[in-house]
Amino acid sequence: MKLARHILPFALLPILLPPLAWSQDSSPPRDPIFRAARKAQQEGRIAEAEKILNDRIHDLEQVQPNSPKLVPYLYLLVGIYRMKQPGTDIHSLFERALEIDRSAFGPGDSRSVRDLINVAASLRPGNNEERERLLKQALDLALQNPKLGTVPVLEALSYLAQLYQTEQRWYDAEPLAEKGMKICASSSPFPGPCESLQGTLAEVYRNEGRSVDAGQVAASTMDEGIPPELDALNKSAQRDEDDGLYVQAEFKYRQAVAWVEAHPLGPSGQILTDLTGMLSVEYNGIGRALEKQGRDGLAEESYKKSIESQETRALENPMSARSFGFSQLTNLYRREGRLSEMEPVIQHTLSIQEKAVGESSTNVAGTLVIFADLLKDEGKYAEAEPLYERASKIEEANLGPDNPRSLATLSSYADLLLKSHKDAKASELQARISEIEKKQAGH
Repeated sequence: MKLARHILPFALLPILLPPLAWSQDSSPPRDPIFRAARKAQQEGRIAEAEKILNDRIHDLEQVQPNSPKLVPYLYLLVGIYRMKQPGTDIHSLFERALEIDRSAFGPGDSRSVRDLINVAASLRPGNNEERERLLKQALDLALQNPKLGTVPVLEALSYLAQLYQTEQRWYDAEPLAEKGMKICASSSPFPGPCESLQGTLAEVYRNEGRSVDAGQVAASTMDEGIPPELDALNKSAQRDEDDGLYVQAEFKYRQAVAWVEAHPLGPSGQILTDLTGMLSVEYNGIGRALEKQGRDGLAEESYKKSIESQETRALENPMSARSFGFSQLTNLYRREGRLSEMEPVIQHTLSIQEKAVGESSTNVAGTLVIFADLLKDEGKYAEAEPLYERASKIEEANLGPDNPRSLATLSSYADLLLKSHKDAKASELQARISEIEKKQAGH
């Protein structure tokens, strides 16, 4: 799979996860409060996660105001703020984490280096000189202590190279990106920094007129956790599908299903990221190939198997219940004039999702919107309206009233109200949408 990396503003760059070198007493995986907050966040119950974190931080501050135990909570709170309040200044939280970790472990510790990189990355635009100074300091610390491993080095190289890229300082960016890519090639790649370095190096080469080198870098691939056998089957099936060889594509997608079922934990018993989740992808591929052959009945069965595989994973692991793919079956039913038959399918999945992650989850809100959109397409405005209303309330409770992540839901809801001739309510919603857009433009 070819990697494409879009350069993001520094305010939107991902935060670095805390390293695993925590003591047993403070290790987040062993802390039930941290696990509860993390679980609530991952399952879309943002308001609940925020309350758990703030309560815990307050309690710790009363007895251990400078304890390293505070740091994982500060980091998780940063993630919450970024979801709930995109314009929130998180720089002070990273500075506090850095102060705590430096005091407890020293400036050369992996935790302190991680904090330093995040302090630099979270600086507001216009502070590039200070950002460069901090990133150079982090890189020097990471290089001076080989025991830290390659991750801190790659992260510092990635962020510093991106800074030079944004400033079009190609001469400065090139050696950093090349050094980082050599590390990625000689060790197990770390998707975040390695993808970033790959994109930066390709961009540097393009701006230096080295188009051939840029193409080679951009075309290179990295192990993303998908076994090579399965990856080869999917790529071959996709090529056949693109070439109109639908029988061959169907056969290879079926081979991929058999491979996943035979290796649910991957080769050598190692659990591979989201491997069982590939079943829904393969069944959708089979369905598309069958549909192109005019075998709609069998295609329908395959699309249903895709949804069923997602439901099974959600029952076994609530973390996989964030979202569900209904589009393939929906499109088939729409083409056949059977759109109403999609309603019980989504209702069933929604009930599973509610049990898995809770009725107040933003993930549930997303499925409610899909359901409401379907009903709106059918002209069932009265049935769709309470679903939009419920979804918007869930999002407001978790994300706040002015979060841009709610714009899609609010826009769909406003469209329904206009079609229902509820002009006054639609106008109120449009005014709210406009206000959110204005605030978003101001950040």
